[in-house]
Amino acid sequence: MGRKLKVFLGDLSYINDENRFNLFVPLNIGYVASYAKTMFGEQVEIKLFKDPNKLLEKLGEEKPDVLGLSFSYWNTKLNHVVSKKAKDLLGNKITVVWGGPSVDTDSSQQKGLFRRFPNVDAFVTNEGELGFANLVEKRLGVTKNDLWSDPINGIVHLNQDQLLKGINVGLSLDLSKLDSPYLTGLLDSFLGGQFLPMLQTSRLCPYTCTFCVSGKNKGKLRAFPDQQVIDEIKFITKHFKDKPHLPMHIVDENFGILKRDAALSDFILETSKKFGYPKGLFFYNDKRFSETAKYVVNNLGHMTLYGMALSLQTENPETLKEIKRRNLTSEQIDEAIAWAAERNLPSTTELIFGLPYETKDSFVSFLNNALRRGFDSILVNNLYIVDGIEMAREGYREKHGLKTRFRLTSANQGVIDNEFCAEYEEVVVGSNCISLDDFKFMRTLNF
Repeated sequence: MGRKLKVFLGDLSYINDENRFNLFVPLNIGYVASYAKTMFGEQVEIKLFKDPNKLLEKLGEEKPDVLGLSFSYWNTKLNHVVSKKAKDLLGNKITVVWGGPSVDTDSSQQKGLFRRFPNVDAFVTNEGELGFANLVEKRLGVTKNDLWSDPINGIVHLNQDQLLKGINVGLSLDLSKLDSPYLTGLLDSFLGGQFLPMLQTSRLCPYTCTFCVSGKNKGKLRAFPDQQVIDEIKFITKHFKDKPHLPMHIVDENFGILKRDAALSDFILETSKKFGYPKGLFFYNDKRFSETAKYVVNNLGHMTLYGMALSLQTENPETLKEIKRRNLTSEQIDEAIAWAAERNLPSTTELIFGLPYETKDSFVSFLNNALRRGFDSILVNNLYIVDGIEMAREGYREKHGLKTRFRLTSANQGVIDNEFCAEYEEVVVGSNCISLDDFKFMRTLNF
């Protein structure tokens, strides 16, 4: 056997005191690593990272062949800095690839990513396992110079400034063939308590909201095998039962959308009662609030911060149509609030100010309506634009006259290898329907 292909995978975060309750076990790159190990075994050596400074330190020592980074709005600048330092150090000897929710499927947006991030050789579209494995397979079989001559399935890259795209395979993986990175030990080094545990039981969101990174994905809702999920819950409980203050995050886009989620909620509740973990949970319940979703919330809602959550975002009919969203009816909303009240569960809604066709007056009316209905908590968010959503595309921005400004993103800032780095988000402060004064009014009202 020849030399192993060295692969570094990073789900990079800012490691600081202000960000310490927003750090998560890197389940995403754990899955990517798990699939690559299944496919290539001893041909690859894979190391996982959360801390960018530790990654850069090891980069100089071990000189990996491939650097794969998870790309989200909260680590975009961080990835950019790390990728540049990797290229400065290793040049074309290292292949840099990004993947994650912020990679759009639209070709013009993809071209824009290559312009903005010139140190990235390729982007993985949609889910990462298949595309990244195809890149690794190509990297194992060809010289670096020949890597980009032909399309690679699940990957978009440039060849002499021309965009090359392989077959879109990123939402077709059979999840029964994806080993758990928890159960195979890939995530052991992240279980000391600094990082919050994440659990994924299914993939894909059937809803197509234009403000969400999941809205662009078209495919089949798939579930991980029942026993694997049960074993992961047991594993997480074993490693976190002495840290009951750390909540478990279920990262399905709609937990409670599948009928089997009812039985999973039974198991989580039983585990909590028996072992004292989890005491706290976070999950998004199914937006349709079906009977299964009710069952799940009835079981687990008391363990969450917001109880029963109905994220309505808007009630403006024109807006709902434009953002490709359909809410519950007024009767269903009132019934759900009453249902939660009967069970002493708080009811929460989330609203977004700045959506297309929404005016200040229509939004204030919507806000008053939410108060009259009796929601216990109303969270008003500003619309902001991130890579990977339909709203970020030029045609969408122009159609609605979106005007934006930038603000720092929470505690996502720090010194990376002696270079200060900070994330920012692009907030909609004006459109065809709202002015900057309207935006300021809503910020004051929200406060």
